[in-house]
Amino acid sequence: MDILHTGANGSGSAIIRLAICATHPIQYQSPLWRRLAATPGIKVEAFFGSDMSVRGYIDREFGTRVAWDTPLTDGYTHTFLSTDPRIQRIGHWTPNARGLSVHFRRFQPDVVMLTAYSGRFHLGAWRAARAVGAKIIIRHEASDVAASRSWLKNKIRDFLLRRFYTRIDGFAEIGTEARKHLLRLGVPESKLKFAPYCVDTDFFANEVTRWMPQREKIRAELGISPTDIALLFVGKLVAKKDPLLIPRALRLLPEGVVSRLHWIVVGDGDLRAVVEKEASSVLGSRIHFFGFMNQSEIGRAYAAGDLLVLPSRRGAGETWGLVVNEAMQFGLGALVSDGVGCASNLIKDDTGAVFPSGDAQALAEAMVISSSIPHEKTCRATRSHIATYSVANAAEGIRALVEAM
Repeated sequence: MDILHTGANGSGSAIIRLAICATHPIQYQSPLWRRLAATPGIKVEAFFGSDMSVRGYIDREFGTRVAWDTPLTDGYTHTFLSTDPRIQRIGHWTPNARGLSVHFRRFQPDVVMLTAYSGRFHLGAWRAARAVGAKIIIRHEASDVAASRSWLKNKIRDFLLRRFYTRIDGFAEIGTEARKHLLRLGVPESKLKFAPYCVDTDFFANEVTRWMPQREKIRAELGISPTDIALLFVGKLVAKKDPLLIPRALRLLPEGVVSRLHWIVVGDGDLRAVVEKEASSVLGSRIHFFGFMNQSEIGRAYAAGDLLVLPSRRGAGETWGLVVNEAMQFGLGALVSDGVGCASNLIKDDTGAVFPSGDAQALAEAMVISSSIPHEKTCRATRSHIATYSVANAAEGIRALVEAM
């Protein structure tokens, strides 16, 4: 016998109708929408403000056209509110939620899930959800430390968010920083369910199987010997990621350590030339620039690496750092600054180290310690720990939250 669910719109139904609202399809979120769509008792439709990521767009920080080569809209029902090709980036005003109320009247959602709170699109989705009497939940990159603000701006933000959060029925918390933020602003613990931040864990499991048998071959092609240590940076070469901290730290290392190090750089951006110059002065030919790599290619870089380094500046907006999830599925340890949001969840004594943002000496010390640990030991620890941060567990947390409405 089916369990009877009573929707937020007052109608008794064996199925909960869940509307997911996001500005555009995102490669990290789409697997979660697919998993939710396959969950018994839930009917899913995703509503996107724009098709920008599907048709491709110019990423100004990468300095290249980006079109993801993994399926972004397969496996779940979805609607684009706009297919305007002029939309090339996401901002406060673009896209908007125009027409969403009409679609909600058609779909009649019991629960609407927002993926952020700021911006014209998300506020429009919140109003459209209230108009049809749906319960509203949110899964967002909540943090008190990701962005730096003045005392006054913090006070205004707290005041507005406290009021806004009282109008949200449930919260799918992605991790420790989000939980602390929500509790601090008065959200009762009874409204929280853990839905861990994750990448496409099934996809990357397949990529591990595909690329790891080629690890020694890839490393040999790069001139990386079995006893060498390959550092890895994955991301945009821009100021907020602080990639220049890495060569600064390399200069502080003993010669016996630095002579064993290689640095693989995946990504591009306006700092590439200076990063290459600074790193080459320390490592010579042992720096390897791979440029921007799509999802089906990036496993080659992870397979070659030993330690991911993510030195993002504190307060510069690194709310999580999903490249850490990806790297850990491949068994890499991670050295991250205290400006990286996932640090409190993913970095333990046996999975890496956290160093103060901007502190080259502390990063150098972390490099020395971590490079002395056998790769196989770190690999076991990171793969075991990251297993919790899966699409399946995130979907289960959202399912539990939705069914509690």
